[in-house]
Amino acid sequence: MNSLRVQLIAQIFMPLALLATLVLWLTFQTAENLLEHRLEKEIELVARALREPVQQALRDGDRARIDQALAAVFDIDRIYGATVFDAEGRRLTVAGEIRPGWQEQAEAVEVAALGEELGRYAELAGEPVYSYFVPLTSTAGQIAGLLQVVRQESEIAQRLGVVRQRGWWLWGGVLILMFTILLLGHRLAIVRPIEHLLDSMGKIERGEQGHRARVEGPHELAALGRGLNNMLDAIEQMQQELDQQRRERLLMTERMRQQESLAALGRFSSGVAHELGAPLSVIDGDARRLLQYEQLDDDGQRRLRRMRQQVDRTRQLIRQLMEFVRSDQREKQEVSVRRLFRRVLASTGPQAESRGIRCQAGDIDSDLVLSGFEIRLEHALINLVRNAIQAARSEVFLGVERRDGELCLVVEDDGPGVPDGKRDSIFEPFQSSREDGQGTGLGLAIVRTVADEHGAEVAVGQGSQLNGGCFEMVFRSPA
Repeated sequence: MNSLRVQLIAQIFMPLALLATLVLWLTFQTAENLLEHRLEKEIELVARALREPVQQALRDGDRARIDQALAAVFDIDRIYGATVFDAEGRRLTVAGEIRPGWQEQAEAVEVAALGEELGRYAELAGEPVYSYFVPLTSTAGQIAGLLQVVRQESEIAQRLGVVRQRGWWLWGGVLILMFTILLLGHRLAIVRPIEHLLDSMGKIERGEQGHRARVEGPHELAALGRGLNNMLDAIEQMQQELDQQRRERLLMTERMRQQESLAALGRFSSGVAHELGAPLSVIDGDARRLLQYEQLDDDGQRRLRRMRQQVDRTRQLIRQLMEFVRSDQREKQEVSVRRLFRRVLASTGPQAESRGIRCQAGDIDSDLVLSGFEIRLEHALINLVRNAIQAARSEVFLGVERRDGELCLVVEDDGPGVPDGKRDSIFEPFQSSREDGQGTGLGLAIVRTVADEHGAEVAVGQGSQLNGGCFEMVFRSPA
């Protein structure tokens, strides 16, 4: 199983454990050497401590004092035995469990002949021991004898073995503790943050596009979490851009379709206007002449006047239809908003006066201009004002508002307003809101067409100072 935990154990923990074990083994070797040297030094110190009383007793020829001095050495632990030899290597007295034979006596003669202190490992009475020899001198400074102090080598090895065993048990416990800490640290520092990242990925895969990973854990995993979040943010932004482009393409396609429809409608309208113009003129002329006959009764005159009204309505429908499909191909120019409002009020004044409606415009700076087609803008505003006059009770107001770099032309009235259910449909062609059935349904459609030509938006306003209807034309980039 090639998991991260196995890789940590195999590539980090095991090499470190082996290296530490090697270092510990070398440390044990050094410690054992130091301990062995200390134990040897203890025998050396004991032998030197016994030298003076044993040497003085040997000079006095007092065997009892020699035995007493040797017996005193066993008050100190770890001593196996002690022996005193004369200058010829003969054993004078022995203390402890050892009994040197002739071979040990001959060795004592050799050591005494050297006249120097000496420590070495050997066998004594079949037992491996460590012996330390100290020469004993007479008052004349000659070698008078030899003191041998013995410690069992097995006792030294036993103590070293205990130290070694305890050390390896302690090291085993340390390794287990290190291994536990490694697994726990791996779990807390690596596994848990990775599980959280995987959980976050699973949520995103299940469709939770707004979910973001928690940035936690070591620096590298936290950086991975931030990278995942940044990637998700970039994907979300890209998706939003794609959606926006898709909407723009759909809007462009719809506009192209509308332009094609308008072009076809324009061609049809031109033909209809041409074909209907002459008959409508004949009908209107004949009706006007018939009205001049005195023999006509009231019912005949009423019928002729209604005929002429219908002819005027048909002509108005043709003119609006031609205006709806019309497209101004000239270059845009700077249009004074004050002059535009003045011309609109002049054109709609007679209609307002006939209905008793007061039309006025707010204060407008003389240098306030728009970039566009003046005739088309005037026609659009005239349609808005006429609709307002038809809906108003007593007043219509034209104003200008600035909103965060946008310029908004506002037409308000104190009428009943536009019902909420019709706000989205009144700008469609042939959708009239007039209850008397006299509307053609093209006025507001023309307004929206003009707004599209100028890159503006037209909509029903949310509020009105006159508590009635409110229409807004919003230009995003005014001149």
